[in-house]
Amino acid sequence: MCEKTFDDPRTLLCLHSFCLGCLEAQEFTAKSKSSDLRCHQCSAPFTLPGLSGVALFSCNSFIDSLVKSAKANSGDINRVVKCDGCGDEDATVHCVDCKEYFGPACLIPHRRGKLSAAHQQIPLEDALAGNAAVKRIPRCQKHIGMEIDSYCKTCTEAICSKCGIEKHSGHTFCPLSQVTGPLQDQIAGYTITMTKREEEARKAIDTLDGTINKIEDHRSTAEKDVAKIFDAVVASVEERRVQVLQQMQDMGNQLRKTVIQEKGEAESATVQFREFYSFTEGMLAQGTPLEIAGTHKMVSV
Repeated sequence: MCEKTFDDPRTLLCLHSFCLGCLEAQEFTAKSKSSDLRCHQCSAPFTLPGLSGVALFSCNSFIDSLVKSAKANSGDINRVVKCDGCGDEDATVHCVDCKEYFGPACLIPHRRGKLSAAHQQIPLEDALAGNAAVKRIPRCQKHIGMEIDSYCKTCTEAICSKCGIEKHSGHTFCPLSQVTGPLQDQIAGYTITMTKREEEARKAIDTLDGTINKIEDHRSTAEKDVAKIFDAVVASVEERRVQVLQQMQDMGNQLRKTVIQEKGEAESATVQFREFYSFTEGMLAQGTPLEIAGTHKMVSV
C-alpha cells in the first residue's frame, strides 16, 4: 500500500502481506466509510478479529526476517558501524535475533540478559558481507525471548512453551521439528496442485478469450446484417413513398383537370342562362302574342 519496505509485515488469508500500519489505516478508512475490508492487491474480502483486531494477525516472520537481513547486509563491507547499545564505540558483532550491532562493552550485558542470553551473534564483517549461514531462531511475539519450538496439532499452530500452557491446555503437541518435513511435503503438494490449477485456469482463459473473439465476430456480422436489412427496408419504404406521392400527384392532376373542365362547362352554362334571361326579359316586355307563344313552345321542349 505504502510502496515502502515492509514495517512489521502481517499476512492475510489470501497470503498477501502488508505493513501493520497500512492495515490499521485501511481499517480506519473502512469504518469511516462503512465499507468492507478488502485486500489491496487481489480485492479478496477479509475481516478483522475484534476491535482493532488487525494487531492479532500474526507477524510474517519470514518476510520480516528477510527485510531485517537486507537492512543488516546493505552497505559497504568496510564501513564503520556504531554500537546500537551506547552509540559511541564501534560495533564488532551483529545479533541475529534482535538485528542490532554491539560493541565489546555492550555485548557483555546483552549476553547476560535473561531474555537475550540465547541470542546468536556473528562477526561484524560476516554480517556486512551477508555470507554468514545463520540459523534463524523463531521467537514468540507474545512471550519475549521464548523460542517457538512446539506445534499444536489441535490448532495447527506453531507456539512456544508458555503459549502451550496459557492457551493450549489439553491439546496435542509435538516438537516443531517433527512436523517440518510433513508440512513441507504438504506445501509442496499444494504448490503442485496450484500449478496444475493455474495451468487449467490459463487454458480456461484462452478458451474464454476465444469465445469472446467469436462473440465479437458474430456481433460484428450481426450488426452488418441488421444494417443491410434496415437499409433494404429504408430503400423499400423510400421507393413506396415516391410511388404513393406520384400516385397522389397523378390523382390530383386528374381531379384538377376534371374540376377545371366542369368549371368551364358551368361558366358556359352561366353565359347561356344569362343570354336566355336577357332574351326572355325582352320578349316578355316587347314581344307579340304570337312571339310569346312561340317562345313558350321553344322553352318547354
